[in-house]
Amino acid sequence: MPFKISKRQGLFAASITVLGLAVQPAFASPATDLIDKYNAWYLESGFEKASYAEAIETGDTTELRDYNVAGIFTIKNDEGEPTLSFYADINIPKMIIEDSAVNGDVYSYGSMKVANATYEIRLIDEDEAPEDIARASSLETVAVISGAISGYSVVDYAEEWAERPALKEGMTQEAFLQLLGLSLNSSYAGSSIDEMTVTSKMAEAFGNNTVFTGFKTGSFQDGVTQSISLESYSSVATSMGIASDPKSEVKTTTTTTYDNLKINDLDIRPLLAFFKVAEAPSNNYISSYSSEAINMEILVDGAKSYDPIGLIKLSAASSSGKDLSIEGGDGLKLLSLLERLKSSPSGAHDDLFVELLGAIGSYNIGYFDLKDLSVTSWDPIRARRMNEISPSFEMKLASLSLSDLGLVGLGNLTLEGFHGAVEGDDAIFDIGSFELTGVSWPSAQEIYATSKNTSAGPQAALALAPTIEKFSITNAEAQGGDLPTPVFLKELTIEMGNHIGPIPTQISDVIDTLSFDAALLDEPIAKTVLGRLGIERVTLNQNFKIAWDENTNDLTIEQFEFELKGGVKLRADIQLGNIPRSLFENPFNAEAVVALATFKGAQIEVMESPLVSELLAAQAEQSGVPAEMLTAMMVDGTLQQAGPLSEITFMKELAEAVKSFAGNPTNIKVTLAPDNEISIMQLGGLAALAPQQLPELLGATVNYTE
Repeated sequence: MPFKISKRQGLFAASITVLGLAVQPAFASPATDLIDKYNAWYLESGFEKASYAEAIETGDTTELRDYNVAGIFTIKNDEGEPTLSFYADINIPKMIIEDSAVNGDVYSYGSMKVANATYEIRLIDEDEAPEDIARASSLETVAVISGAISGYSVVDYAEEWAERPALKEGMTQEAFLQLLGLSLNSSYAGSSIDEMTVTSKMAEAFGNNTVFTGFKTGSFQDGVTQSISLESYSSVATSMGIASDPKSEVKTTTTTTYDNLKINDLDIRPLLAFFKVAEAPSNNYISSYSSEAINMEILVDGAKSYDPIGLIKLSAASSSGKDLSIEGGDGLKLLSLLERLKSSPSGAHDDLFVELLGAIGSYNIGYFDLKDLSVTSWDPIRARRMNEISPSFEMKLASLSLSDLGLVGLGNLTLEGFHGAVEGDDAIFDIGSFELTGVSWPSAQEIYATSKNTSAGPQAALALAPTIEKFSITNAEAQGGDLPTPVFLKELTIEMGNHIGPIPTQISDVIDTLSFDAALLDEPIAKTVLGRLGIERVTLNQNFKIAWDENTNDLTIEQFEFELKGGVKLRADIQLGNIPRSLFENPFNAEAVVALATFKGAQIEVMESPLVSELLAAQAEQSGVPAEMLTAMMVDGTLQQAGPLSEITFMKELAEAVKSFAGNPTNIKVTLAPDNEISIMQLGGLAALAPQQLPELLGATVNYTE
């Protein structure tokens, strides 16, 4: 027959601890022994209650009834005055423990089951700390958090008992670290909760009801939880506020749900390593996670017609992440700095805050994605007819992914399948893909220190600029009421590399098929010429590369190409020399550096440019003269104004080539190939004093090809 124990086990265990007796009652099972040890610690730490009404032993099964832990805790300021008190109360009507055993200090049991449990935490703002639970439960509260747990179970649990620090006088750093270390003393094969509810209320302004369903974990050992899963999560939060009309109240209701949350390899050891409590084999605290059917709805009840938002809906098919980690930092130093901030004069806070930012460490996400994101928003008027009319704003995104995100950088951000619309069809935006790669920025510690340094010059501010390796947009299109036809961009890609500080020394740029309606151009002559060419849509292409070679100090602009499709095409290559590293290290001293630069060569080519001949033809019609005559007049007039240059062979050849090109714009190329590199300062002096010497010095030639 079952053996029944009817007594306040918590008080009994506490008395044993006080007397220092290692005595256990003959009828105590390992299960009740472990519970009693915890109860004694709770009482030593300031709880008013930590007991069960009775324990019933039946073979290898122990049943605890009416288990209750409750107490009052007060947070005090530096003067010892109470600033906030809270009352905690946990009730478990029945707890069943099977197959309990003890081997030395190691307690174990095959399973523990709790059918139902309730909890309540009350935050009380009083000038005097409540004396007891009865008094605390009767006082007005600042906030209340309560809830219930059903169907809780743990299997194959084991724990090596170690003495806990008493917390009655508060949580010291030593006690905090000791409790962290004790997290490695237990293990279990798995646990589950059928349902957990959390209800919170803060004054009359904020409230929340949350339900967790189907919570399960895999094994926990050596600080690692193998797996965690949650079937569903739902939360309804409300807040009250004042509308733009002071006489009105606005109630905001936020509903959030998601399904099938899964977390793999949740490891607490990186946190323990941060506080120097234990070693961690890696920096990862979560190996991977995923969730599905993510939904959020924000309803603003009481918003006026002129307010921007009446209802917002957000949804995503799924989200996942990998390799969440913590690296560096010093938890002990962080705790010490927080204490020093409390006691130090305000003038010393800046230096301490810089140290604090350094002690925090770096938190990183190896990979994150979001699939099929949708956001729709209705203003208060449209929200009343949301099932009949288009939203004020809508956005859809097929996928978002990022990798290597940390406190000082981002490896990659990619968006695909973006669609946005404002006020129905008034404005529509679509982007096939957006990519940002290799972004880095200074640490918060560096940014804060520089912002507080009032004597820091522009060079220090430049050091805070981020660096970017790649920026790319493809298949972007915009439509709107002010656009006669859509604006389209097939590709814009900018790549930057070999940075010196934040400044890249290699840049490549590609603009492929930027297309828009010719009616958007402001210049009437441009519209006329494009109309003569039959160009209704302007299509532009451009690409170039800029590279600086540290070994030779050469700066090269190569393969610069610009094309107005069906109108004009340009190409250029330029090479400069004697560009030192200091130009990139200190661009604010660029004038002194560039003065020493040299010119090494260039080639400029204009190809397939009917726009030139049509432009001349249009001007000729306005002038009432033939196009050939107008061209000759313009070229010869320019040559005559060139002064000494007009007699130079190269200038005469250039004038003839321009006349030929204007009549038949196929290809004209100007090449500058000096025998030796020439100082930019020297070229500037010759241009002012002896320009006729420039063509020969530069090795200038011109070539026209029909």
